[in-house]
This record gives sequence, C-alpha cells and structure tokens, in this order.
Amino acid sequence: MKGKESFIGGAMALLVSSVIVKVLGALFKIPLTNLIGDSGMGLFAFAMQFFSLLFVVAAAGLPIAESHLVSEALAMGERRRAQAVVVHAAAVFGALALALSAGLAGFAPLLCQLFGEKDAVWCLVAIAPAVFLVTVEAALRGWYQGTGNMVPTAVSQVAEAVGKLLVGLVLAQKLLDEGYGITGAAVGAVIGVTCGELFAVCYLLWSARRGVWNVIFHRQKAPSALPQLFQLMVPVTLGAAVMTVSGFLDMAVIYRRLPAAGFSSAEIVAAYGAYTGMAMTLFNLPQALSNSVSVSVLPALSAAHARRNTAQVRRLITSSMRLTLLVCLPCGAGLFVLSNPLLQALFASQPRGIATAEPLLRLLGIAEPLVGLSAVTTSVLQSFGRPDLTVYAMTAGCSLKFAVSFWLAGQPEYNIAAAPIGTLVCYGVILLCNLGSIRKLIHWTPPLGKALFRPLAASCGMAVSVLWLYQKLEAAIGLRVAVILTVCAAVPVYFILLAVFHALEAEDILPLPGGKRLARWMRLQ
Repeated sequence: MKGKESFIGGAMALLVSSVIVKVLGALFKIPLTNLIGDSGMGLFAFAMQFFSLLFVVAAAGLPIAESHLVSEALAMGERRRAQAVVVHAAAVFGALALALSAGLAGFAPLLCQLFGEKDAVWCLVAIAPAVFLVTVEAALRGWYQGTGNMVPTAVSQVAEAVGKLLVGLVLAQKLLDEGYGITGAAVGAVIGVTCGELFAVCYLLWSARRGVWNVIFHRQKAPSALPQLFQLMVPVTLGAAVMTVSGFLDMAVIYRRLPAAGFSSAEIVAAYGAYTGMAMTLFNLPQALSNSVSVSVLPALSAAHARRNTAQVRRLITSSMRLTLLVCLPCGAGLFVLSNPLLQALFASQPRGIATAEPLLRLLGIAEPLVGLSAVTTSVLQSFGRPDLTVYAMTAGCSLKFAVSFWLAGQPEYNIAAAPIGTLVCYGVILLCNLGSIRKLIHWTPPLGKALFRPLAASCGMAVSVLWLYQKLEAAIGLRVAVILTVCAAVPVYFILLAVFHALEAEDILPLPGGKRLARWMRLQ
C-alpha cells in the first residue's frame, strides 16, 4: 500500500503543477500573440520547432530510462549503482546537449537560409542554450522520479513556466517599445523560454544540495550505467520521434488534402488554426492528469517488478488506470456536451473559428480517455524495461492515423474532421497494442471493464446534468457566468454520482489530502 500511496501522492503533485503550468502557458501565449501577431508567432514557433527536435535527440528518453534504472537499483538495495546512473547521465548527455546547443547557434544563419526564414537567426541563437539546460533538467528529474520524489519535478515545471512568462513577456514588450520591431520582440519571447529553463535548472540544483549534489559532481565507483541507459533510451526516443513526426505529417496531410475537399488556401489556414488553437487547446488540458499518473507510476512499478512482486504490480496498474479514467472520462464528457459554450466563452471574437472547432472538439472529447489510458499503459511497459514495445504500438497507431487522415481529409463531408478522427484511431490502436503487450508479458489483463463502466455512468449522468444546468443559467445570467458556474457545479455533481454508482473505492481516496475524512463521509470505510 505504501508504494501505491507514494505514486498517487506523486501524481497529485505533478497534476497540480501541470494545471498551474498550463494556466501560466495560456497567460504567456495569449498576450504574446496579441503583442507580436501572426508574423512574430511564426518566428517564435520556428525556433521552438528546432528546440523540440534537438530535445528529442538529446534527452527525450533520459528521465524515463534514468528513473527506471534508479528505482530498480534502489529496490535491490544498490544505492551506489543508482548514483552512478545519475553521474553518467549528467556527464554524457550534458556534453552531447552542449555540442547540439553550440551547433544550433553556430549554424543558425545557414538553417534560416535553408528554410527561408532569415529573420529568425537571433531566435535560434536565443533558444540554443535551452537545449543544454533542458537536458540537465532531464538528468536531475530522472533521479528524483526514480526515488519516487515528484515534488522537485513539479516545482521545477512551475519555475520554468514562471520564468518564461515573466521574462518573455516583459522582454518582448521592452524590445518592441525600443524599436526592434516584431523580430526583436519574438527574440525577447524566445529568451524568456531559455530563462525559464534556467530557472528550473537552478531550482533543481538548489534542491540537490541535500545530498544529490555530491552524486552529480563526484563520480561513484560503480559499473558504467551507459549501456543500460542507451538500451532503454533508444526506443523511448524513437517513440517520441514517431509522435513528433506524426504531428508534422498530420499538418502536411491537412494542407495537401483539403484543396481536394474544395478549401482555398486561406480557408485551410483558418481551419487548421481553429483546430490547433481552439479545439486542441481545450483537449490538451485534461492530459495533465494522465501524464502525471504515467510519470509517477513508473518508478513504483519498476521497483515492484524488480522485486517480482506480482500482486503489487497488478494493484499499481489497476489503480493507475482507474485514476486516469476517473478524471479523463468526465473531462471528455464535459468537452462533448459543452463544446460550444466553452469555445464561445474563450474565443467570442472568432465566430468562424468556433463554428469549425465545435464538432472537432466533440470528437476529441471522445478521444480523451483513450489518450489517458495510452499514456499510462505506455509507462507500464517502460517500467517493465520494454519501451521497444511502445515504439511498435506508436508506429502502428501513427501509421493508421496518417492513412485515415489522408483518406478522409480530401472528402468534403469530412475535411478538417479527418484530424480528430485520425487521433481517435491512433490512440485506440496504441491502447489495444499496449494492453496486448502487458498481457503477453505478465499473463494478466488489466480489469479495464470494471474500471470503466461505473465512472462512465457517473460521467454521462454528470454531462446530462450540467448541460441542463447550463441551459437554465445561460438564459438567466448570460453565457460566460453560466459557463463558469456550470463547470464549478460539475465537480460536486460528479463526485455525488460516483458515490451513487459506487465507482470509488477507499484505496482511491485514502492517499489524497484529507482522504480518511472524505472516505468516511462517502461511507467507503
């Protein structure tokens, strides 16, 4: 039970930080877009694409691989080996990232010339140090996650978002006022991203002063962990690369196929903007929980698997899937029934975009639990030391997504809806492949039906209730206030229905703050 409480407590810490980070991210991007416009955001996005690509190369799989090895070593009582993992990861991948940062800065003029974005040279130079900084972050976070301590990771994520918000917006405004134009303001925003990474690294190093500092900077006498790190990192990195390439292919399909559905160039840009800027913005918010659960459950599962504690492994898998469904199902149901009011409240000045985004958001609401469960089951396989199986699943899912999107996007009756339909297919395939792999590895199938039906019933009941409530409130007090009150009311309504349908168990409540009191109030004890 202790391992389960630890992972749920870590998931809660990461969930809170993820929600804060998403809010701060919105407070950064919305004013920045108003400040520098589409052209400036294009320069900003150009630099961020290179940053994302180099991060995948340098450190995408580092925290997961390091976390697995550290938790496994600690479970076997081999602390020196766990410390050696951190030393080797920080030294080798830090040096690789430093070389990539220098290369990006040095070749910035050539890269911008190749892509026809000559104004983005200083944006690339400004983002280059962030590649090194984010790799150092990954090494430090891998240690903390491996020990089951998610608080430093959570706090560093908030520090990163705060630094980006404060420095980026202030510097962008300052450079714009000083006459450096949109290009200078975009550089200021990119510098804010780099400063955010610096803030996060400084916090993690400060946090490491209680003992981890010596681990990082003083080599321990232990066998090299690099072979194992590379063995685990390569498939994880390939998986991240598959999903990154899938995003580019998705965009390419939409831009290349929508003309066959009768869309002009301007209509394609507007439709894709509504999909990514409106529908995907709301769709991504609930994923804060599934990502938190998947990161938190990995070290606990790795330790239980290393001890060959089959009962604990099964309990952790079941609990992580239940916790994910308990949040993703109501969020998906809420997005489905309140898609129009939510979009109207947030993007009232964009009626054409709302009309495009509404049916897309409904489809994405259906995909919400699939995305959450895919993330958790991917983490389960990684904790078993089989990230290669997740690569196969992601490749299969992304390939089918590309095929479905390519086929449907050219048909007038589907057009831009091909993108969310492809997302449904992609994550459905990934989930089925992951479940099949889990069954093959441990000869046991997670009881998904038991974890699904009662929360689904509660979610559907909540959705019907809040839709009725919104319609009554909107007629009396207006749209925005009605949306706020409806969303606030959805939480207690959902918890009441969970109790009515007996969808919660005491073990889901006890690890939470005030869990014992809440469990008694809900008569779970």
